[in-house]
Amino acid sequence: MPRKAVYGKPSHLYSSFSSFQSPIKQRKNEPCSFEVIEVAEELSRLTVQTKFSTNDEDENPPVRQALCERIVNTERPIKLARQRTISNESVTSTGSISPRERKTKNGKPKKSQSEKRPKKPIYDETQPTPSAMPADSAAEEPQPAAIPSPSEPTKPTETTDPTPTESIETDLAALEITKPRISNVFTKHASSLLSLSSQDLTSFSSWSDQLSSHFAVTKIAEASFGEVYRLSLLKEHSALSKTDESVLKIIALKPPPSAKRKMSKAAKKRTEMMSDPVDVAAEVRLMQRMTCTPGFTNFREICVLQGRPGDAFATAWSSWNDSQKTKGKEISVFPDPSKKASYSEDQLWAVIEMQDAGTDLENTKVANVWLAWDIFWGVVLALGKGEEAARFEHRDLHMGNICVSGLNNAAHCREADYVPASSNRKLDFTGIETTLIDYTISRAEMGVSVSAEGEEDVAYLDLERDLALFEGDAEEEYQYEIYRYMRSAMYLGEPLGDLWERWNEAEESGRTWKGYHPQTNLVWLHFVLHKLAEQIEWPSSGNHIQDSQAAQRAEELEAALLKVNQLLDPEEMPQTGLRSASDLVVLALDEGWLDKEDVQGRKTAPATKTTKRKAKTTRSQR
Repeated sequence: MPRKAVYGKPSHLYSSFSSFQSPIKQRKNEPCSFEVIEVAEELSRLTVQTKFSTNDEDENPPVRQALCERIVNTERPIKLARQRTISNESVTSTGSISPRERKTKNGKPKKSQSEKRPKKPIYDETQPTPSAMPADSAAEEPQPAAIPSPSEPTKPTETTDPTPTESIETDLAALEITKPRISNVFTKHASSLLSLSSQDLTSFSSWSDQLSSHFAVTKIAEASFGEVYRLSLLKEHSALSKTDESVLKIIALKPPPSAKRKMSKAAKKRTEMMSDPVDVAAEVRLMQRMTCTPGFTNFREICVLQGRPGDAFATAWSSWNDSQKTKGKEISVFPDPSKKASYSEDQLWAVIEMQDAGTDLENTKVANVWLAWDIFWGVVLALGKGEEAARFEHRDLHMGNICVSGLNNAAHCREADYVPASSNRKLDFTGIETTLIDYTISRAEMGVSVSAEGEEDVAYLDLERDLALFEGDAEEEYQYEIYRYMRSAMYLGEPLGDLWERWNEAEESGRTWKGYHPQTNLVWLHFVLHKLAEQIEWPSSGNHIQDSQAAQRAEELEAALLKVNQLLDPEEMPQTGLRSASDLVVLALDEGWLDKEDVQGRKTAPATKTTKRKAKTTRSQR
């Protein structure tokens, strides 16, 4: 798999600004004036692995011992570089060389490093004689070139002697030394994510500082396993526009097994809320797969960070928490990142960057049937296209995972106060765009085979690993009941099937979460329509719309939604013949609720001030 699949517009966070380059990469790109210094620094990190025999039958022990001693005892080239400059002189700010006297506390001249210890001969160790080794070994042993003293000028010769770098490389090649991959327990633990990223493992604090110099960071929501932040431009930038502003989903990763320490109960609880890197990698691959499908989020980049969150994110977390308290809502379930006890210095994070899809439905007031109609069918069409493109199941489509953009104030009006610009159309009364987000537990086929038999590569999460998802209190929130409906629909094909009584039947069915069971999408569509219906003011409620044509159209929409609500009832679903969101789209076309243009997409000219459709209200007409 390539290191990064580019979809849509490249990430401006990592491509447009050179200042956003990883600090690790910056160090790699810094020029070095001495090539031998690079070799020395690389040599210090090497693990010598020889292919010489280590048993008693070793044929060439003198050769091996001599070569090892040459490399181990060789004075580091960085010291040679210093010796080739000047020892008792310094360079002034103007670039000229001036004498520098170094004295002890007693006023006596201080000895230089070269005077304190005897100089070692460089590349001049005693080599084993040819008679002490086999003839073939003596012939193959490269002869080292003597390096001239710093005080002696180099004399030109007819043949070019190997440089110190070439000599060392020859020795390494003779010993079959292999360079280990620069890695540690953390990079290895997050390798599944790093392979999908164009960035190296980066410090959270330095990354945050670079980001906050261009963007304001605001926390906007919390997901099951992560927090969501919005980036807003601090000032206009020639290379960016409002559409380039991003949303970041930040996910704390579980520590490597070898790095786990003794933890308190609170620390263990925090770790349970963290995600496994392999699971997050599956979500990222799924986002890459679905990003080109209409109605799905535009994925931009994934990066892996380490350390405690930066100041900008700690401040955003605190502001969001204070806002939740003011509104009387639940505060954050995640610990305060500004406290050192919340996260360790080696904490790993996955940061997923996406295009800003607007506001989620948990924070959107849906007041009329026009808006409810556009939202519901926008979700249905996105799911239907996902099913056709990648046999997609969302499996967690609550109101917080549906975003809408393009809302205007009129869309929040009461039913009697809102009239669309054209009530003759079948969709797009409010001009909104609907986007499905958060594919943490979703399922999709990646479009590639993983075996000779043609078995598809599937991105999914085995929900049987954590049954707490199916144990929520439905009296507190109807959403928890939907998870149980979904599980029964997956195993038995019946949302209301009793899994406890029919578990043997479920096991014999051979169904698993890896398989494709699009009926789960219908279960979630039932939930979405149920939540929308709770909010809107129905046309039949008695508040009549002044425009007679619009009032008649609103009643038709109401009747259609009520019919769909009956078809999606978990008790009636097995008898309706509907098995997927695609089936519901076909039904909508047959019933005349939607047109082919609504499904396939309309070709429209770019919106301008004169062509942009504006909704009217009866109050404005008065």
